[in-house]
Amino acid sequence: MLNIPLPRRPLAAAVLCCLPLAVVAQSPGSEQDPNELDRIVVTGSNIKGIDLEDAQPVKVITAEDIKSLGAVTVADLLQQVSQTGGGTGNFSTANSGSRQADSPAGFAGVSLRGLGTASTLTLINGRRMSVASFANGSENFVDINAIPLAAIDRVEILTTGASAIYGADAVAGVVNFILRRDFDGLRLSASYADSEASTDEARMNANLVWGASAGDSRFMVILDAYRRNALYDRDRDISAVEPRPSQQGIYPSFNDLFAQDIDFVEQGCPDSQRFDGRPGFPISRFGEYCELNRNAFTATDPETERLGGYATFGHSFGDGLEFFSELALQRNTSEANSDPAPWSQEEIDFFHPGMPSALRQRLLAAGVDPDFTIFGWGRFPDSRTIEVETTNWRWVNGLSGYLGSDWTWETALNLSRSESEQRAVAGIYNVERFRAALLGELCANGATNCSPGSGGLHYNPFSGQTQNSQQVLDLLRERVPRDGESELAAWDLKFSGQWGETASGPVSWAFGVEARREDIRDDPSPLATADPVTGEVPVYGFGSTEVRADRDQYALFAEALVPLHETLDLRLAGRFDDYDDFGSDFNPAVSLRWQPTDGALLRGGWNTSFRAPSLAQSGAGTTLSSGALPCSPGGEFLDTFCGGFTGDDFYLSEVYGNPDLRAETAEAWFVGTVLQFGESTTLTLDWFDFRHKNLVDIDALELFRAALIDPSLVVARGELAPGQIGIETRNGTIGSPIEEVHLQLINVGVQKTDGLDIGLEHRVDDTGLGDFLFYLDATWTNSYERSESCGGNDPRRGAGPCIGGQRLVELNGEFRYPEWLANVGVTWWRGDFTTRVWADYTDGYYDDDQRSGVPAGRRVPSWTTLNASLTWDLTEDAYATLGVRNLGDRDPPVALGSASNFDKFNHDSLGRWWQVSYTHRF
Repeated sequence: MLNIPLPRRPLAAAVLCCLPLAVVAQSPGSEQDPNELDRIVVTGSNIKGIDLEDAQPVKVITAEDIKSLGAVTVADLLQQVSQTGGGTGNFSTANSGSRQADSPAGFAGVSLRGLGTASTLTLINGRRMSVASFANGSENFVDINAIPLAAIDRVEILTTGASAIYGADAVAGVVNFILRRDFDGLRLSASYADSEASTDEARMNANLVWGASAGDSRFMVILDAYRRNALYDRDRDISAVEPRPSQQGIYPSFNDLFAQDIDFVEQGCPDSQRFDGRPGFPISRFGEYCELNRNAFTATDPETERLGGYATFGHSFGDGLEFFSELALQRNTSEANSDPAPWSQEEIDFFHPGMPSALRQRLLAAGVDPDFTIFGWGRFPDSRTIEVETTNWRWVNGLSGYLGSDWTWETALNLSRSESEQRAVAGIYNVERFRAALLGELCANGATNCSPGSGGLHYNPFSGQTQNSQQVLDLLRERVPRDGESELAAWDLKFSGQWGETASGPVSWAFGVEARREDIRDDPSPLATADPVTGEVPVYGFGSTEVRADRDQYALFAEALVPLHETLDLRLAGRFDDYDDFGSDFNPAVSLRWQPTDGALLRGGWNTSFRAPSLAQSGAGTTLSSGALPCSPGGEFLDTFCGGFTGDDFYLSEVYGNPDLRAETAEAWFVGTVLQFGESTTLTLDWFDFRHKNLVDIDALELFRAALIDPSLVVARGELAPGQIGIETRNGTIGSPIEEVHLQLINVGVQKTDGLDIGLEHRVDDTGLGDFLFYLDATWTNSYERSESCGGNDPRRGAGPCIGGQRLVELNGEFRYPEWLANVGVTWWRGDFTTRVWADYTDGYYDDDQRSGVPAGRRVPSWTTLNASLTWDLTEDAYATLGVRNLGDRDPPVALGSASNFDKFNHDSLGRWWQVSYTHRF
């Protein structure tokens, strides 16, 4: 491992001061025609018009790549970049659902190095867009599903920190989507894809591109439509049955919490699902239960529709002055399904008319007093289903021009907005009315003050909950609206040019100023938020976070490229950011590029970051979520909170905002080389190192460990007040089943990662069989450490010493953190045909053996899929593409630590699927 000392904070204050000192003398005016100046800006720099190729590690996905890869969504495209894999930082529609812990339905976010979407800056044409109107947990992110793929010309991915250039949230790097600027003519495209399975997971896409120029003006319009049918866990053998079925099912368990020692479950539960102490069907920690396979209800990848439009306009006024405008509109609709909502310890009339006589006799034999109610634990019979409609728009207007012969300038006003509406479609039930209906006290008008036998309606929780009238169901089900808005208003002014020179050439500069305002509002129905007095949510198993926050931010930045020698360049950059809610900070960046020969280049750099908590964190109310305490054999909580039972203890949770959060800080550096072997082979190697501090997150295990020292943190169900941190168990003791946990966002510690990026390209031309390009893109992670609280009996692998209540845990090679990610392939051109064959490789890793039922030391095998595409240029104006993914029809490897039985973050269960597309230009 490289051991290069990092510069420390004192260097920060010196960087901007050093910029003017780099100028030896002012250069005289250039005689170059300003219209001949190259005005391209490479991601990672604001300096225009110079060769910055290979100065920093930037991955580029070109238009030709997009064409040959056959991607139909932006998320598909980014799967080909090894730096975006690993961990749970990236998420797509496959990770969405109706539960609060799921990512918002229909959205997708990108993360570099697994450091999280909030640490990865997503740009469009080098400028920001508003974050998604619904947060992912407590993290704001840019929804990449709001970007139509047809509008993308290329994607530039800066894989090292860039806070000094773009802003504090570029901790892990930048993903910059460069959209088409102009077009001449009309182009129509359509594609269709589906798997070979008998289920229907069809993907359909159609788009139109139309553009023209007239005199000094140009314009372009793009329309893009996409639809995907849903894929369900039950549609694939690997995910049809979850590895840890719920012990709380549609056939509830019953107990009077007085005379009974264990729960009872009715005999109507199928024998294969009824765990009642028979051989092979052991009871749980609380007694009998009828298990539920939640995967029968869950969508692996939900149904989604997208319709987008993008338009550009430009006009040249002469003398280099140009006006430009971009307008983007996108409307996405998605439906998401999750397992049925649970209900716990609800009172039921002992003489409920639906109670089976055999169950009533068992209760009486156990000593239950019929003058009192009994209690039930179960789930509703239908899945929680929501629909989300999101409208995004973005409008950029700007001017650019020249100052003299050496300088360019550009200014723009950037306005964008994301607006979402969420509605429950099924499976969401009103708590008050349900409780009344269990006792026969629900009135026909929805009131809850009737009585059994005098107009009171019953809900029947027995017989699999199938014996209920539509009238009762309509009274109990809720739509639970939720509305969200996110807005961004930004203005920037940038200057780029040459001023001064060294003995080796002119010094290139960029200066700029930026101002922006961000507002976010997540306004769920009161039905989905915790009551401020009782702390209870009015519906079961469903909730949303109320967020209201805004922020003003201002920035000054400067950058200089100083030629120290004809083979050596020094780049200095600094950015001063001021936040109206978290103060100000200065972040520098230093990098060097040395090219001693035409075939060898060395590069390296260092930068710092300052990331204020996202608006969803600083403005959060109460987040309703869920979790599970790992109760594996030998686990640290097995003999305490787990009560000796080896089954994960699932619970509901409330997470509260924290006004005392501190900003996150980070340092990043890289060192690498680009080697050219002849004219056809290029090898790139880049070592990266990120050190990220004061992470904003929650640590549930810390609370459980603290409760072992301070048992007053454990109370009986319903006794925690809103905002009070603690743990509720069934009877208020450690070892009793966990019901609810109250947590708070905190600065949990640090995360560190380092490793090596490897890129290789080898081109062979004029072989007689055509031209070939062989390529490799791989990332090897040497280490990924993250702070966690520590206890006395902590069995985790790679856990460091406990210092101050925390230890660094090595996650590399652990669950969902593969050590190697790579894709390797060959592109072949011959005549009118272009063929690409490539393999995607995800390294194996240890399964989550902290979960029950996962053998200690079990590994999830590596996974390699082979893919191919063939593009045929039918005419000069038309081409067709045939693509196939997962040629071997390989199932993803079994991951017992996941509820779906495979890792949705790093693998997929779609199987072999085919795609055909046709494009015609008029």
